[in-house]
Amino acid sequence: MTWFQRLLLITIAATFVLVVVGGTVRATDSGLGCPDWPTCHGKLLPKMEKHTLIEYSHRTIASVVGVLFLGVTYFTFKTERKNPLVFWLAFAAGVLLVWQIILGGITVKKELPSEIVALHLGTAMAFMGVCIVALIISSMRARGFSAFAFAADSGFNRLAIFASATAFITLVLGSYISGTDASLACKGWPLCNGSVFPGGDSAEGLHWLHRLVAGLLGVQLLAVIYVAFEERRRQPLLIALAGIAGMTYVAQALIGAANIWTELADGIVIAHLSLAALLWCIMVAISALAFYLPGDEVETQHRGETARRKEAEWAR
Repeated sequence: MTWFQRLLLITIAATFVLVVVGGTVRATDSGLGCPDWPTCHGKLLPKMEKHTLIEYSHRTIASVVGVLFLGVTYFTFKTERKNPLVFWLAFAAGVLLVWQIILGGITVKKELPSEIVALHLGTAMAFMGVCIVALIISSMRARGFSAFAFAADSGFNRLAIFASATAFITLVLGSYISGTDASLACKGWPLCNGSVFPGGDSAEGLHWLHRLVAGLLGVQLLAVIYVAFEERRRQPLLIALAGIAGMTYVAQALIGAANIWTELADGIVIAHLSLAALLWCIMVAISALAFYLPGDEVETQHRGETARRKEAEWAR
């Protein structure tokens, strides 16, 4: 593993911790523990108070992520310029990180508007996703793998990408809902206030939309797991990751229900966000790896076309 790959992996892990701590900030209502930015109560070192320390820890970890990515940037220019795709992915991640920092300041100065908070989380998820894709491409190419020619024709690849997109939408929508009055708009689970298709106000409809999108994600994950066993029988890594994604989804769904049952207990809210972020990371990894680990049908098609080309060359 190169230094570029090591630092990228550490940055991804640190960003995941940052997201979890960010969820802790939201769950404990510590978002304004430091009411100013970039200082905290006008000082570099904060007061020794619960909410202030929680928010300040979030800022500290964000600073660590920034420093780590400076190292990634250095090795991007030193070792990855010969790999344009990885280089530009790393560049895009840097742009997302800068935007993330700006959004962090705006979030505090605007006193935590739901739209900005959701955008803040979505940017963090996008940053982490781009880093995961860059790491996988760099690692696979270092091992001599190249993306197979028929990747776009693979049903597994398309399903994995669609499921990744749905996981992202579910995550951001959930973040937006947690900042509004919609978090407990549905008092029951799986029904919403005793109804399959509730009417009511916009808060109830917004909450139900989150559940519908989450349900769609569950259907997509079932399809991913099924096609993984059908199309990728010789790819145990993809099958294992698809299975882990399925188990993560089930745990996340149950914890989502526990949000209602416990009326948004802090630990449950944090666990729900953490599993959602983990599921997103797994699906991004599956989507990227699928381009380098072809399925049985694709391999057969590729071998058939290779054989036909050789026969044509022999005939000439």
